[in-house]
Amino acid sequence: MYEAREQEDILTELQAASTTPASKVEGTFENDVLAANSIEFAKVEVELEELLKIGFAETSYGDYLEMRANEHGIIRKSAISATGTLLLKGTAGTIISRGSLFATDDGAMFASSTDCTIASDGSAEVKASAVLAGKSGNVISGSIKKMPISIAGVQSVTNPDDFSGGYDEESDTELLQRLLLHVRTPATSGNANHYREWALSVAGVKAAKVQPLWQGNGTVRVLVLDEDLNPAGTDLLKQVQTYIDANRPIGATVTVAAPTTQNIDISLSVSVHAGYTDSYKADIQSAIQSYLTDLAFDATQVSIARIGKIVLDTDAVDDYDSLMLNGSSKNVKVETSSIPRVGKLEVSTIG
Repeated sequence: MYEAREQEDILTELQAASTTPASKVEGTFENDVLAANSIEFAKVEVELEELLKIGFAETSYGDYLEMRANEHGIIRKSAISATGTLLLKGTAGTIISRGSLFATDDGAMFASSTDCTIASDGSAEVKASAVLAGKSGNVISGSIKKMPISIAGVQSVTNPDDFSGGYDEESDTELLQRLLLHVRTPATSGNANHYREWALSVAGVKAAKVQPLWQGNGTVRVLVLDEDLNPAGTDLLKQVQTYIDANRPIGATVTVAAPTTQNIDISLSVSVHAGYTDSYKADIQSAIQSYLTDLAFDATQVSIARIGKIVLDTDAVDDYDSLMLNGSSKNVKVETSSIPRVGKLEVSTIG
């Protein structure tokens, strides 16, 4: 791997190559001239080192990684705005124009997607989307209740249901993973790799699992997880289905679905560090759930030994005993179409 030379090393080489009898010590004319040149040469060396890095996908980044991916038809997934429905109340007959702004207490902005008119009962519903694309627009019900610019005839606004479907722009790490998947597991003629690649091309999809010949010849099922590695929602499943239907081979019957969740009931006794309150139970549950979530589709079983290590790795626990998964001291097999999740967690203290 090429490494940029330091400015001091370049200066030393320039001085050694000089054949003039003049003094080269610091402060002399020749030293000043060579030092000025060595600074500029050092800048070029840094650029050369960076140029080499961006030439290879695994060390590239930003726009340069995008260009490498584009060569293979892999396009970075753009950020998507969250969407939902707003409930407006006010004077009957009031017209709310498309693009009217509403907001949460912390300043997340949402714009109405169409014109609407308040009905005779003093209310109206209108579709809206987050002004800023990304996960920041995924807000819970009741969060949107402000009008940054007052609208005559409108007294209040709220969102009866959660706003969802907002996804951040694909990161360099995620884009690289898709590029490497494409290069290292060739997708051709509608093979399993092709269906997985198609699913992962849809914004909001973090992982996908392909089940060829799911219900016999010509059938394929694609299971999808969203960006948080949770079973994909209805809207995301529809987007994946539409994208795959537009690219799949003629004659293939494709079903896009979310995996089921397989709850793992866990019980154990622990010895807790001095000073910890009941929060240790939440710490244990959070650590185990994070492990199970990260397994995604890669899990064929949940390891009881791994669960034990995760418990010990929490700051709260000194030791544990009587660890059981689903009432047994053995590993738990994960079903083919399922992802593991923490079910009932029972934690008692030792002694």
